[in-house]
Amino acid sequence: MIQADFYILPSADEDSRYRFLGKLATRALSAGHRLYILATDEHNAETISERLWQAGSESFLPNNLANTTSESKAPIQIGWQASHAPKQPDLLINLSLNTPASLEEFNRIAEIITQDPEVLRTTRERFKTYQAAGYHTNMHDMRNRPAR
Repeated sequence: MIQADFYILPSADEDSRYRFLGKLATRALSAGHRLYILATDEHNAETISERLWQAGSESFLPNNLANTTSESKAPIQIGWQASHAPKQPDLLINLSLNTPASLEEFNRIAEIITQDPEVLRTTRERFKTYQAAGYHTNMHDMRNRPAR
């Protein structure tokens, strides 16, 4: 059964979303996952890549944009089209506003939710889609947790 985890952040700013992405990616890599991050578009994918490379001295988050010509061995792939998904998917982190295509190819899906009204609206729709498909859904409310 596919598992979908929703991480609800306390603020609406994108910066908090990128900081949390760095923490989530660090944990996922240490657990042996290979990540595919779905961005909104190419510009957003480039921003995500830069933020991961600058995540901090305590983590190393090697990543590759899907539009590069060489086959990458980086454990984090970033794309913005359905054709960008890796051949051996494991964990999808959805940072786009859309429901990803080919969800059944992934074992796990993570959604990072800010308090931005558009992000909230589209995430509610995806939550319903995942539940209707029979996915196991988990909510992780980060609003009441102390910052680390």
